Amino acid sequence: MYLLRNFIEKYISMSYIRVSIILIFLFTTLYSFSQNHPAKKLNYDTLYITSYSDKLTTKATIISKGNNFNIYDKTSKKSLKYNPNESIGMGFGAYFKKIGLAFAFNLPFINNDNDKYGKTFQKDLQATRYGRKTIIDLNLQTYKGFYIENAKDLNPAWNSQRDPYPKRGDIATAALGGSFYYILNSDRFSYRAAFIQDEAQKKRAGSLLLGGYLNFFNLQSDSSIIPMQLESVFNERAYLIKGKTLTFGAGIGYAYTLVIRKRFFITLSTIPGIAFVNFEGQKENLDYFYSKTKIAFRSQIRLATGYNGGKFYAGFNLTTDNISMDNSEHSSINYHLGNIRFYAGRRFDLSKIISKF
Repeated sequence: MYLLRNFIEKYISMSYIRVSIILIFLFTTLYSFSQNHPAKKLNYDTLYITSYSDKLTTKATIISKGNNFNIYDKTSKKSLKYNPNESIGMGFGAYFKKIGLAFAFNLPFINNDNDKYGKTFQKDLQATRYGRKTIIDLNLQTYKGFYIENAKDLNPAWNSQRDPYPKRGDIATAALGGSFYYILNSDRFSYRAAFIQDEAQKKRAGSLLLGGYLNFFNLQSDSSIIPMQLESVFNERAYLIKGKTLTFGAGIGYAYTLVIRKRFFITLSTIPGIAFVNFEGQKENLDYFYSKTKIAFRSQIRLATGYNGGKFYAGFNLTTDNISMDNSEHSSINYHLGNIRFYAGRRFDLSKIISKF
């Protein structure tokens, strides 16, 4: 496990261009292995699923991505919550014959609250492939610059007028991971209908999900992540300046789509998992170093709802990934990755457009 963690750390420190190339290579490799061999008959039930893969599916998206963590003290039962100054972006995408292209950019006229929450420097690469029988997730996220969300709750004497959200520009996190899940009832249940929209779910259906995941998380700061004004709330072994976790495990879950009046849908997917976690932590004065491998829990939730017509479609989807691990016998670190997307789009029949020329 030590060698694997060092290997992951090495590649996180590489340039984003090189890491992006590696992620794309891994993604396309997993994609090729997860493909079905060509068959003469359809690999889904047409009474339950309609495919629009022969049409050009286009969409515009509003995106908000998140990467936050908290320190939980088991004695006081309180949490210190750190959030980045999250940005809102806009994206455009197109899909045809199960091949997609998408891009996004930040909206500067919305993301103008640095005075209140501080500035966050972030690089966020996320790739998800919703196939007929498989779901593949890959992510690489680095964030630097966080603020404390609940300082006043932990210390009533905190001067919330002067500094309601204490800023920690020195705190940096990095997360690298991936997951692979198999959809057992793929002939009647479609993930693509809820999250890609190049298909439509005609009747309510669900499926059991089986798979596994691997995640690396790194946290570091120039001084203790517990501010001096809040030290009385937390055990001294939570006063970390560094923390590293390597997590790998398996999950089993369920996904279900409810269809309302043929065109409206609600899809909920939840995948709880159990994992082995190796954690290393170091205090500011170097008098305490914690290293231990334990069992931890992980949960991944996906929610989607909207309207899916023949030409037009719109809705929103939410993806969250939560991992919890002990950093000592007295406290734990919990981190969350996720995104929210609002979208609207239209499908085009290219054969009809081409026939006009």
